[in-house]
Amino acid sequence: MEQEVAGAVGRCPHVGAAGHGRPLAVRFCAEAVSCEVIRWRTPLPRASAETKVAEVDEFYIAQCLGPSFDGFVFLPADETRGGVVMAWDTSMIQINHVSFDTFAITGEVTARDDSKWWLTIVYGPQAAEEKVMFLEELSERRSLCPGPWVVAGDFNMILNASEKNNENLDRGMMQRFRAFVHEHELKDLYMQGRAFTWSNERERATLTRIDRVLVSVDWDLQHFDSVLQGLSSSVSDHAPLHLALNAAFRPKRRFKFENFWLKLEGFDEAVRNAWVCDPDIVDPFRKLDALFGNAAEYLQSWGQKRVGNIKLNIAIANTLILRLDVAQERRVLAPREIWLRRMLKQAVLGLASLERTMARQRSRIRWLKDGDANTAFFHAVANGRRVKNHIAAVKVGDELVTDQGLKVVAFTEAYSQLLGQVQTREHSINLDELDIPTAELQDLDVMFTEEEVWGVVKDLPPR
Repeated sequence: MEQEVAGAVGRCPHVGAAGHGRPLAVRFCAEAVSCEVIRWRTPLPRASAETKVAEVDEFYIAQCLGPSFDGFVFLPADETRGGVVMAWDTSMIQINHVSFDTFAITGEVTARDDSKWWLTIVYGPQAAEEKVMFLEELSERRSLCPGPWVVAGDFNMILNASEKNNENLDRGMMQRFRAFVHEHELKDLYMQGRAFTWSNERERATLTRIDRVLVSVDWDLQHFDSVLQGLSSSVSDHAPLHLALNAAFRPKRRFKFENFWLKLEGFDEAVRNAWVCDPDIVDPFRKLDALFGNAAEYLQSWGQKRVGNIKLNIAIANTLILRLDVAQERRVLAPREIWLRRMLKQAVLGLASLERTMARQRSRIRWLKDGDANTAFFHAVANGRRVKNHIAAVKVGDELVTDQGLKVVAFTEAYSQLLGQVQTREHSINLDELDIPTAELQDLDVMFTEEEVWGVVKDLPPR
């Protein structure tokens, strides 16, 4: 059973109490940055950027995060600026090989499933010359930490002009920051819910997005269910960032026509068998809807029976090939075993090609020909589009709905009210009295013939 934990990420403000500075319960982590308690179910470390404190002890961690966070490291603040704290629950994860730079802490995260990745928590400097040194330090740290990598925190820099609400831009520093991201092949995780993360809290506020999470491509492919959200800034001038790694959103499976079906033997016959409906349906629109629905259901079942689960079939074939490889090291394979091994290798090649074709179709990339990029590239594009299209929450009245089923109900009710209901009209217009010329439209009610339908289908472009 997963342990539910609480945490947050962001600036750590201070509140005076009887002359003593006391930190609020603010937490910064690989998942979130916040001035309020956030709950999630992923065992990630918590970190605080710009703690503004020079010393951190067990009491500070227990007060801000709770007693379960028995592992922590910190980078002291420089007077009232900077400071980074990274804390974790050792029963959930381990962080080893911790390194300290001028503006960041880096550690290797090891989860309970033995998966490993590097986490860097940053607080970027204000001065331009220090920002250059900050990016150089990150580049050097990356060279020492190969593999999946996450860089999170307050960078004090923006990537694009759209990340600031006025034209007072340091375009030279933006170019340096973009060059750093491109050089190390990092992805800026899409943030749900907000456009900016910092405000100067003035009447005519300056808004920027200087807090972000950058990830390497291999980390993004490993955590394809991750979702980054911007939350309420509460008492801080920074907006919390909440990164959930297992935010699996599985909407109802929709029918997807696979392009490779056209190349499979028996496809034409499958379409003919699928294009049927109840003969008692006379309404042409309902009839067409029924035909499409039945065809989708039939073709989906036919495709599964014809090809099956591609990933599972590849895994089974590779397992059998491995056993035959081991047997070949000990003895001479029989003729049938040699034949089976060759057939399995050909099957793996074919299935891998199908997998790449399906991934390319889901990515909706048309400017690359099939075979010009690997499957991982298409998966990365498709995952990115899926995250952008995901609606994390819907506000219904004063209630915030996050459950997938309740969101469906909310949208259904909203559009039902928008479109209205069919009502009996009390009055009507006598068109005959208007003496409007009439046209013979009886042919519009005539059902499509099979020849007409097949003519349209055959005239469709291949893609």
